[in-house]
Amino acid sequence: MIKIIMEFIRKIKINPAFWVVIFGAVYTGHFREIIVWFFVVLIHEMGHFAGARLFNWRVSRIDLLPFGGAAVVEEHGTRPIHEEVWVAVLGPLQHIWLTGVAYILSQANLISADDFYWFFLLNLTLFLFNLLPIWPLDGGKVIFALVSKWIPYRDAQQKFLIASGALLVIGSAWQLSLQPSHLNLWVICLFLGLAHVLEWRSRHYVFMRFLLNRMQQSNIKGTRTIIVPPTWTLSKVTHHLVKGVSHSIVIKNFNLTTINEKQLLEAYFHNHSPECAIGKVFR
Repeated sequence: MIKIIMEFIRKIKINPAFWVVIFGAVYTGHFREIIVWFFVVLIHEMGHFAGARLFNWRVSRIDLLPFGGAAVVEEHGTRPIHEEVWVAVLGPLQHIWLTGVAYILSQANLISADDFYWFFLLNLTLFLFNLLPIWPLDGGKVIFALVSKWIPYRDAQQKFLIASGALLVIGSAWQLSLQPSHLNLWVICLFLGLAHVLEWRSRHYVFMRFLLNRMQQSNIKGTRTIIVPPTWTLSKVTHHLVKGVSHSIVIKNFNLTTINEKQLLEAYFHNHSPECAIGKVFR
């Protein structure tokens, strides 16, 4: 346990925007509150880190951000859906037991009722905020993982980011119209907006990593059949791969040629141009 905690501490990286939040709290005389908030955020991220370690994920770093934190992992989009959901929700779940401990302390008169109420609101706010269906919040990661189970991965990427971005714009405009002078709110909205832009720009890289990972997987349960015309390019066929199942590709040529997913990916990455028609590759 101590080894895991020390590893967790070594991976912590403080985002510059995080210092803006700290400075604002200190400047307004809320030093005690920012210390407690910092502690709660660390416990939240420890939940993510513990889940990642449980499933043998590679954690690059733990970023402390204006709205909390983020565990940066190298397995984004490549691990089983149930693992991605568990790692995402294990952060918000920490707020439940933290509130429970605070309640017990308040009942034992070790902390005041006012302190408990403030601590309860802090945890409730972080819990609900992180479960919003917006990237890269925990709720957004859960929604994306579930969406990618039902529709092709590439479509899930684009449609989710567009929907998430639209929700962010609407929510930000609403909150900023109510609290235009709230510095921390501006920082959070700008950071989430930047996260969307960066994720959109890297979507092709994430998709390529998804495809490369598919070539290495051999224990996928469930099969989905894709029927394609021979004129479709190898690239277009890969756009129809769904996460969590293997694929059988039926080419509607004269002989109804059937290939498996790995044959498609081998041709895509190693043997032919991605823009080559699948009917010419597999005759």
